[in-house]
Amino acid sequence: MSLSFQSFPTELYLELFSHFSIKDLIASRGACHIWRKLICQADVPLSRRLLLDLYLKLIEDEYFLRTRPWVLKNLKDFDREAYVDSLVQQGANLPEDFRLWILEWPAKAAIAGIWPGLPDDVVEGHFNGRMAGRNVLGILPPQLSSILFVPQKRCIPAICLWVGRTPETVWLPLDEESGLYGKVIMCSTRGDLYGVERGEDGIDEIDENFVMWLRAMW
Repeated sequence: MSLSFQSFPTELYLELFSHFSIKDLIASRGACHIWRKLICQADVPLSRRLLLDLYLKLIEDEYFLRTRPWVLKNLKDFDREAYVDSLVQQGANLPEDFRLWILEWPAKAAIAGIWPGLPDDVVEGHFNGRMAGRNVLGILPPQLSSILFVPQKRCIPAICLWVGRTPETVWLPLDEESGLYGKVIMCSTRGDLYGVERGEDGIDEIDENFVMWLRAMW
């Protein structure tokens, strides 16, 4: 006796969806209303769930469609596994949300010019004034950096995500002892990191994780 796909128990679907990549979850949501509902109920890992929710929010934004022509014109393929491996070989302990973003995020949905497959030069005038700066992630192969963490008077490993026109640099710290691991910090000085909110002087602005920063940039 053969079984139809629709006859599978709900528990099996939930288990399968919990292991799907972001791209597979996006595709599966479009299969039918039942799958869309089950994906909402599935125990999808938090980092993947946050990225999926961000994607679903983006595609409803009118600016998303307006910026697709520039993204599609400039988009290039890159080896995602090699990108991650290169950083790991340099000693990077990558936050899970950043790692999944590199490996699973739909390239055509790249936002604000921030993507390894987009040019590493200055992005300006293509995103309705939302971003102006350099897509440092577009430098291939990727390079692990270090920055002075002022409170502890030592350098800590970090990934430079973005460099603005003003002396603003966005960092993803990878040092667990500093208490900054996985957070995203925008500094108004390029040479050092304070790691605390410093108010109107704009020295450090902190997002609690990489996905929150992407959402804020958009």
